[in-house]
Amino acid sequence: MGTARLATPALPGFKILHAPAPQQIPDSSVSFLQMLGGPAIIFMPGRTRRKRAITTLLHGNEPSGFQALHRLLKEGFKPYADTTFMVVSVDAALHEPLYTYRALPDHRDINRCFKPPYTDAPGMLAKQVLDYLVDLAPEAIVDVHNTSGSGPAFSVSTRLGTQYTALASHFTRWFIHTDIELGSLMEVPFCCPIVTIESGGAMDELATLNAYNGLRSYLTAEDVFAPRQDIELLEQPKRLEIHRHATLAYAERPVFGANVTIRQDIEQRNFGITRPGEVLGWLDHARLEHFRLAGQQPQEFLSDYFCADNNELTVTRPLKFFMVTTRSDIAKSDCLLYFVDINNQLTTSKRQQHLSEVPLSD
Repeated sequence: MGTARLATPALPGFKILHAPAPQQIPDSSVSFLQMLGGPAIIFMPGRTRRKRAITTLLHGNEPSGFQALHRLLKEGFKPYADTTFMVVSVDAALHEPLYTYRALPDHRDINRCFKPPYTDAPGMLAKQVLDYLVDLAPEAIVDVHNTSGSGPAFSVSTRLGTQYTALASHFTRWFIHTDIELGSLMEVPFCCPIVTIESGGAMDELATLNAYNGLRSYLTAEDVFAPRQDIELLEQPKRLEIHRHATLAYAERPVFGANVTIRQDIEQRNFGITRPGEVLGWLDHARLEHFRLAGQQPQEFLSDYFCADNNELTVTRPLKFFMVTTRSDIAKSDCLLYFVDINNQLTTSKRQQHLSEVPLSD
């Protein structure tokens, strides 16, 4: 404790804030964002020399992690371990209207750029983030996001083990284990556990509070790998994607001229169970041809999960949806929703047993 901390290493293009005092931080998070003006690294010294890291605002339209950081700084919060925040897509967040764009127009989504090639601007920025975190060598990394649609907080990881679920338990009881590869930060094989936290919908009032409470728990813990709550495991989700050439509308009845019309209230199905016969929307004569399935196993097809009887989009078996969006630009550039087959999930008691038996992943 008596030794001074080393200066936070510089990173080209990043603004560096080393242990900023509360009076140095603007009163509003928007003013703070404007003060940063671009990607930033914010270092908060802790009571020990152990290191933890948080990335946030990888998507410019997902502000809750940044807003929680602003609140922590204004409170003069002191973490247990030396903590590094990386605030990434500030340029996209500042692009008017504020907090609307995932990435700058005509730029790739940076959270799809954490794999080669790193030749364009988002790729080079992703490589800077990746290399910085590798050199930092923290004991854990948490990547804080919002979902584009309304819904509860949950966590996602491409690895499964007790350390990963314990990290998630600071924020939420839902843990989604996926093998879908998109080029996201959580796919990078760091030498420490990393989980993605979806703190709730970007427009949900509770989302920033979820991020704030979770970060306080994560940052004050002496042992971040001591579970904070029981975890509900959802395994191997799939993505329902819409072809970019399809026209998409959201309404309470079929929209003339739209290839696909999705119910406006579909977000209400996040983490609920959708059963056969419940109408999700309406399709034109091409029916399911407007969609594709990602994350499926060999010999699995879209028609195993969805059908279009009488041009109504329904499910063939009970499914649990999450990350449902009603933003047509995100639905078409990313996906409409993720889902898991309820019948293929472990029972609650078996989930807990399964988690206790899973070895720690590298």
